Amino acid sequence: MDSPGRSTFSTASHLRRDFTSADCREPAIGKLYDYWQAQRGSHRFPARGDLDPLEMKPALGGITIFEVHRNIPVPGRLRFRYRLIGSDIVARDGFDLTGKWLDELPLQQYRALLTGRLEMLCADPGPLLVRNKQFYDERWFDYEAIWLPLASDHQTLDMLMACQIFASTPSSHMGLPVA
Repeated sequence: MDSPGRSTFSTASHLRRDFTSADCREPAIGKLYDYWQAQRGSHRFPARGDLDPLEMKPALGGITIFEVHRNIPVPGRLRFRYRLIGSDIVARDGFDLTGKWLDELPLQQYRALLTGRLEMLCADPGPLLVRNKQFYDERWFDYEAIWLPLASDHQTLDMLMACQIFASTPSSHMGLPVA
């Protein structure tokens, strides 16, 4: 069941695969992308262990890391576990799912959006820049997010890191979401 006053709707996202940090509206997201690129070096993806949280400080509150589990419990199926959820996200959502499975997210529509995004990134891994609007606390907010793959072996994606930063003021978008 969806939590009252919490996100139950997102508009269609604007997704970009080909971008640079200069394309990011949020400075913390641009810096995170540059840091990810630097830590990646000549590898396909950086490992989680290559990242120093102190170097990502401006973005930390908006970061979520998902573990990618393959073939659990069904062969060929992907499942996602929250490894880390930033304090800004926990404060906004009103709950902390760190260590829990994505299927346990109580917001059904948002869970479907995240599952689709994670499955898309597992099928075609690479950085993704997202701009969207989300309905929170009876108001629309613009946000920007970046999705960055991580790989323990620097090759095979086994985690996805996202950073989501909401505008500090409500969007000019009007109207209630349509279910």
